Amino acid sequence: MKISVIGAGYAGLSSALLLSRHHLNRITVYDRFDRVQTIGAGILIQPSAIEILKKLGLYEQLIDHGEKVYHLEGINHRRRQVFLTSYDDYSPNSFGIGIHRSLLFQSLYDKCKIQSNITFQLSREITSLADLQVTNDLVIVASGSHSKLREQVPIKQTYQPYPYGCLWTTIEDNEIARHRLCQYLRYSQEMFGILPSGLNHNSKRIVSVFWSLPTRLKTTYSLENVLERMKYYLNDTHSDFFEKLKQANYSFAIYGDVYMQRYDHENLVFIGDAAHAMSPQLGQGANMALIDSYFLDKSLQEHNDDVRIALQMYTHMRRRHLRFYSQASKFLTPLYQSDRQIYGRFRDLMFTISKQIKFSRRMSSEILCGKRISWIRNKEIEY
Repeated sequence: MKISVIGAGYAGLSSALLLSRHHLNRITVYDRFDRVQTIGAGILIQPSAIEILKKLGLYEQLIDHGEKVYHLEGINHRRRQVFLTSYDDYSPNSFGIGIHRSLLFQSLYDKCKIQSNITFQLSREITSLADLQVTNDLVIVASGSHSKLREQVPIKQTYQPYPYGCLWTTIEDNEIARHRLCQYLRYSQEMFGILPSGLNHNSKRIVSVFWSLPTRLKTTYSLENVLERMKYYLNDTHSDFFEKLKQANYSFAIYGDVYMQRYDHENLVFIGDAAHAMSPQLGQGANMALIDSYFLDKSLQEHNDDVRIALQMYTHMRRRHLRFYSQASKFLTPLYQSDRQIYGRFRDLMFTISKQIKFSRRMSSEILCGKRISWIRNKEIEY
């Protein structure tokens, strides 16, 4: 089968790698940049995606260079613990893996490069899906949340930019936030996150730092004011870490929400953020991309005599899981990023109560792990 993949991100690379295991496939990966690379800070790989990394043969490498994360902790501006979500509440010995996104990306890219049936066409921006559909058996669109290619298909869809983005940086540090993702919160108007992100290229432990900020302030915010607020949350116990924050370089990230009524059209399929981008609040972006790739490969194997039927089955298999996390993202994001103080007050009250209830703790952990597909029924995705 002749396959074109548009976009060399997590979704594009992982789908190419999985499909390359079928040696009759001939895969071309297109990317508009002159070299394949990624930018950004750390990500949290959840148990849902760890299953896929094992199938790709990347698990051991990521364990060696990442940091196991056992808890997600939220502390408010009064220094009270609002929530503590533990992977153990889902299953004993469960964990996430905090890792810098470039390491996962490089692992996928390096493995793709050694596959004889994968080729890369760089500095090549695809502008017409119809042309590729004619010359390929399968076209996979994995070109990210801001992709304009969605507009070329007759599928009901929406794209909505989020009003909040974040400042981010990475810091070398051996002590802070070991084995836990820490979030410091003032209602829904401030969020300061510290995520363990494994080892950098110098084998130094790093953490990723995030500060939530309205996009309208992207060009006018005061870094001095942001640092003062960070200092307040860190207090005097992490003065060395704060000095590193003062010396760091910061970038601004923006996000958007993508909805598509279905992901397939003829011999074409959308995966990853190109199909269903959502708020980073649940930390599921890279995880969903990897899961998409797995189920796309699975549906093609089960219906290898008919690509169109396979892609329709792919949409069917992914719909409930992705719908659940899209709903969860839309519900939770305003509780953390909003101009309305009442949302943050509601979050603090709700989570303070729910963390005392075993059922609520388990459900929170299931959502964090990335496997749940229903609010009511206790069902998970099945690989």
